[in-house]
This record gives sequence, structure tokens and C-alpha cells, in this order.
Amino acid sequence: DHGDATGMEADIRWRFFAALILTLPVFLYSPLALNLFKLQLPTPFHISPNWISLVFATPVVWWAGWIFHSGAWRALRNRTLNMNVLVSLGVLVAYLFSVFVTFFAPQAETSYDAAALLVTIVLFGHWMEMRSRRGSSDALNALLRLVPAQANIIGADGQVSTIPVAQVQVNNLILLRPGEKVPVDGRVTEGE
Repeated sequence: DHGDATGMEADIRWRFFAALILTLPVFLYSPLALNLFKLQLPTPFHISPNWISLVFATPVVWWAGWIFHSGAWRALRNRTLNMNVLVSLGVLVAYLFSVFVTFFAPQAETSYDAAALLVTIVLFGHWMEMRSRRGSSDALNALLRLVPAQANIIGADGQVSTIPVAQVQVNNLILLRPGEKVPVDGRVTEGE
């Protein structure tokens, strides 16, 4: 259903933008930002950057990324492996390791940025895929709307009757009036 697809696309888009906004502070306080850009932002009340990352990464992992975790759970219950299992596993390992480090080894580097970035990037990919599918579907539906639903058939007695295009048979003689769309392929026998 087109409405369901549009609703799903809107949900993925909303999750992506929310994840993107929440992932920015996670990235800015990450060891990656420190190593790559020598960026060491001050933290409020001089708390560890790990706690800030925990606060911002948690909704990304558990809310924005929930579609991957629930999809992975369904796949594992059906004894199959798919992309959801891969994404969920990667995100949860990085996140849970980071939570452990935050509570029990505060001097170690965390991977909150990896978990949040993975969710955000894969959500973006899903959104783009859904947009392209919808675009293809819309184009196909527009093409199908160009085909007329009925054809005017000239019978053996010369009478014209209108029938559904699906009932047109080989060797039927079709009357095409000015301005009408051509309902089926054929050969012009009279006129232009």
C-alpha cells in the first residue's frame, strides 16, 4: 500500500534526522574526534566525556536503531541471518562495551561514536532506498495510468462495442477515435 510505504519512509526519515542530531555530540566528544581533529571540547561540570556520549548515544541505539534490533530478533527467531542481525550485533557490541567501560574502566576509550554512527549511516541508507523504491513505483503507476482500460471493437456485423482491454484478442478490429489512446499494439488497416 502506497500510504503504508510513505508512512514507513517518513518514520525512517524522522529516525535518521533525530539520530544525526544526537550523534553529533557523541562524535564531538569521541576519541575519534580527539585523534583525528585534536578536538577536545570542555564538558559541563568537568564530567567525563563518556557520560555525555552515553546520554546522547542511548536514544540513537535504542530508539532510532530499534528497527534493526527488532528485525534481528525476528530473523534469529526464524533461524536466519540478515543485515539487521549484522547491524544490531555491531551496534550492541560497541554500545554495551562502552557502557561497561564508562562504569568500570573510565580511563579506557569508548566506542559510543561507532554505535551511533553505524545506526545513523544505515538509517540514511534505508531512507534513500525507500525513496528510490517509491520513485520507481510512482513511475510505474504513472505508466500504467497511460494505458486505457477499454477498447472499441468492431464486430463482424460492423457494430462497435466497448470491452475491457484484457478481453481484446488477436485479429480483433479496433476502432480508434481522434484523441483516444491506443489500447493495444496492432497494425493500421484503414486511416492514418
